[in-house]
Amino acid sequence: MRALCLHYGVELQHFSPNTITVAAVFATVCESYLGMMPHWELWLHLYRGELFNTPTGTTGVRKPVRAGCHNLVLKTGKTERPREYIPVGLSTNHAGWDSQWFYLRNDDDLLHAYTGRLITERPENWTYGVVQAHQSRLDPLLDAMKKLCLEGLTAALVLSADHHKRVLPLMSRPLWMDEMGPGVSSRDLEACRMSNEAPADDEVAAWVRAAIAGDFKPEHVNGFPMRPDVGSIDLVCSLLVHSFDSGFLSIPFLSLPWF
Repeated sequence: MRALCLHYGVELQHFSPNTITVAAVFATVCESYLGMMPHWELWLHLYRGELFNTPTGTTGVRKPVRAGCHNLVLKTGKTERPREYIPVGLSTNHAGWDSQWFYLRNDDDLLHAYTGRLITERPENWTYGVVQAHQSRLDPLLDAMKKLCLEGLTAALVLSADHHKRVLPLMSRPLWMDEMGPGVSSRDLEACRMSNEAPADDEVAAWVRAAIAGDFKPEHVNGFPMRPDVGSIDLVCSLLVHSFDSGFLSIPFLSLPWF
């Protein structure tokens, strides 16, 4: 979240619940299904930031909100980007959340300090995309993403896999998600997990339903395993083969940690 705070020029409370979910899903897709760090240019290609203001009761007049003013919207445009990314249908029922948020301790000032600042206008960089000269370098990633779509990956399945694995995608961890397999240090593995005991599928399904639009059944939990779990799809080889012709290896990853 540090990189997103820096890029958009916001504080943590400015992100809406769905913005946090969108970032968590994207980080998981990159780490656990594409086998790479969260990719900044891919992020800019897919998403733009939008400013949310609340109605005042007067036609045409809205007022800024202190929490949840930053929303992330999947870009559409000429490239039909909704078809380039997994389906992300999120819940719109978060009523009252903005009266219940609070800040935990900000160790080492890794996140922006809380100032209570109101954002009244959308900054220009919230809509920035990838420069045209670099656009073709995303082709192997977008091809891999389309394969994941065709195989049936959705944001709901991504979230269920996160809960099933007991990992918080946006937290600082000693292991990337695709490193959390057999043979790794049990100490490092436990440091990545949010609990010592695996949650029941009913619990996971309820958590997923709270975040997405539509229903989600317990039998679908972990229905699309992450790398390196048994049953996961390995896209790394095809990405690397494609990269020699496309220049993919030179694409910059996100230099600032997301966490």
